[in-house]
Amino acid sequence: MAFEGKGISRRSAMKLALGATIGMPAILGRANVASAEASFAGEGLIVVSWSGNHELSFREAVVKPFNEKYGTKVETVGGWDQMIAQIVAAPADNPPFDLTIADEYTTTTGMAQNVFTKVDRSKIPGNANIYPWFDENRGPAKDYGVPFGTGSLWMLTSKSSGLKPESWKGFWDEKAMGKSTLDASAFYWDLCIPALLSSAKPGIDEVFGSPDEVELLFKELDKLKVAKWYKDGAELTNLMTQEEAAVAMMYSADAYGFIKQYGDDFEAAIPKEGTASYSNWFMKVRGTKHSELSDLFLGYLLEKTTQQNFLNASTDFMSLQGLEPPPHWPSYPRNEEALRGTYKLFGIDGWDKFGPHWDAYSARMKETIAKTTQG
Repeated sequence: MAFEGKGISRRSAMKLALGATIGMPAILGRANVASAEASFAGEGLIVVSWSGNHELSFREAVVKPFNEKYGTKVETVGGWDQMIAQIVAAPADNPPFDLTIADEYTTTTGMAQNVFTKVDRSKIPGNANIYPWFDENRGPAKDYGVPFGTGSLWMLTSKSSGLKPESWKGFWDEKAMGKSTLDASAFYWDLCIPALLSSAKPGIDEVFGSPDEVELLFKELDKLKVAKWYKDGAELTNLMTQEEAAVAMMYSADAYGFIKQYGDDFEAAIPKEGTASYSNWFMKVRGTKHSELSDLFLGYLLEKTTQQNFLNASTDFMSLQGLEPPPHWPSYPRNEEALRGTYKLFGIDGWDKFGPHWDAYSARMKETIAKTTQG
């Protein structure tokens, strides 16, 4: 994700960090299955999702039907990288929200600050149908929430440009010179693009290599001619729709909404080389006064209908096996092999390796932006 928000900075937080069925109510003891709806009726819950299109899809496809089913007052609010700082700043027994979405960065900082509480996933029926990929690189953090899906980098191209979102090499195509745009703030994702194209190491492993190896990735980015490095999704949309840029790196959280609105003129896809990704887990916040409802909601996130509904309105890969590709994404990976071949995770261990060099890489990225920006 592109992380912008108030509160603790990614740089500061990284330094800190380096130091399917409705069985839940009976399990929790609040009520049996038949009376679950009445048991939680009127109770509120605040769930953080990613700001923007992800939040909109989550509200309509997940939160709204949950409230209709249980008579609850669950609401979702948007966030980027400020969630951990907000929890830390609040009283331990009165957190600002009950559940929060968390990628690997947010998880790393949250675990370091001890702001999550454990969840017994063995009591959630849908847990048995999760792709093993989601737990493999999670470490101890897997005990504090549930995996909902994974976000990733997508390639966006203008149909009038003659470019196609078929290969990341398109950014270096002559047609893209002076007409490309990438994320100015989340340079770690920008570095993943030349890493995906490189044969030196599998996936995006070069990003986690030595400074000399990462420098080679910066040098590839230096060869680009960029119309402008965007600061947020709104600026990306303006650059593309105003024809200042013809090819972009965008996040899966935004791709569905963009193509839904502007699909007559643009194409978006995961290129053939695969993509860099972050996983979307929902973590239970310590001190929540709605622990049982939180558990019920986490179980709901692992129901097949819930995940299919969200997939039908997004371009995020989901954590459950057996979902049907939505009409807007016929190439949606259908099995574990396809998942592993497509998504290269910027994992928690990756942050452990990348984090100590944050200041140096951030300064180096400023050089790249200066070298590549046109006009």
